[in-house]
Amino acid sequence: MATTLMQQQQRLAAARQRFAEGGRLPAQLLAPALLRSWERSRLAGIRPQHAPHYAPLAQRRPRLEDPADRLLARCVRQDMDDLWAAFGGRRWTLLCVNREGLIIAQREHGLADEAILRPIQVGRRIREIEIGTTAPSCALAEDAAALVRGNEHYLDEFSRVYCLSVPLRGVDGEVLGALDITGIGERDSELLRGYFRQAALSIENQLIQQQRDCHLLALQHDARWLGTPLQGVLAVREDGQLHAANSVARRILGLPRSGTLPLTSLDSLFANASVHQRRRLLQAGPVHRVQLHADSALQLQYLRGPVGARASTAKRAVSTVVGSLRAQGTQVVREAVAAHAGNLSAAARQLGISRTTLYRKLQQAG
Repeated sequence: MATTLMQQQQRLAAARQRFAEGGRLPAQLLAPALLRSWERSRLAGIRPQHAPHYAPLAQRRPRLEDPADRLLARCVRQDMDDLWAAFGGRRWTLLCVNREGLIIAQREHGLADEAILRPIQVGRRIREIEIGTTAPSCALAEDAAALVRGNEHYLDEFSRVYCLSVPLRGVDGEVLGALDITGIGERDSELLRGYFRQAALSIENQLIQQQRDCHLLALQHDARWLGTPLQGVLAVREDGQLHAANSVARRILGLPRSGTLPLTSLDSLFANASVHQRRRLLQAGPVHRVQLHADSALQLQYLRGPVGARASTAKRAVSTVVGSLRAQGTQVVREAVAAHAGNLSAAARQLGISRTTLYRKLQQAG
């Protein structure tokens, strides 16, 4: 197998030079995504024998100016630490780039040992138009995991480099950046791909948890995946409208893979659930079963309510809810409705009763 890989690398090196001069590649020598990257590199005027071009860094340690970059850097920190502990090494670096290829977070050790890795630093852009085909540029362009080994890179200078990247998604399913491992040597690519995909899902969940003015719900067909990166997560506004969903939840619920979600309420999303099941959607408690379609159901868990100023105001307004609603009378109902600016659905969820019961009590109150 090693001989086959070496032979393929030799064929790639020869074919790359012919390709740079305008020739065509033999069929199936290069994966379609990498071929498209080679074509973009050639169109940018890069030639395999060129040295990689890196824009100079500021003398001081660069500060991330964009709040979105700072948020992403915070959310990737733990997963990068875990991946580095598992797969890092003296001839390797782990990095996260934003949508424009700017390195916003990194883990490394002994990059000075390998001159080719030395320029890879936070604050530097690694773009296709400057250094040709790399795994981060392919992951960003293709919205898919990318593996680039040796002579699959467009520049001759990267012929010893191995890199694997996975795209990172935001709360609207958009590609925010990529998580990458780059180094000299080989790794078990299938193993790495699985770990990095799970890390990408974990980071996506960290991002959706930043929706502080929303309720968060976790869902899965199999309850064993709740509490893991494989859980679906929904962010729901106080009025019961769906605000955001991670990629797992989008797939489970048949929602668009990316883009702003259509105006959808929890009640319509779970229209096949019983009244009792829908009533529990935004109530704390153990994992419970919710009917999704006539022949399928989900395991759902309420993670947390809104946090921050708006949520604190609403909680203070209904803090008199002690004991049963019957004992407190209609004043509590009025306060809950006022706290939620007249939104009956949100007030009913806060009080733990149905919207119909809330409406009846308002009529009784006159």
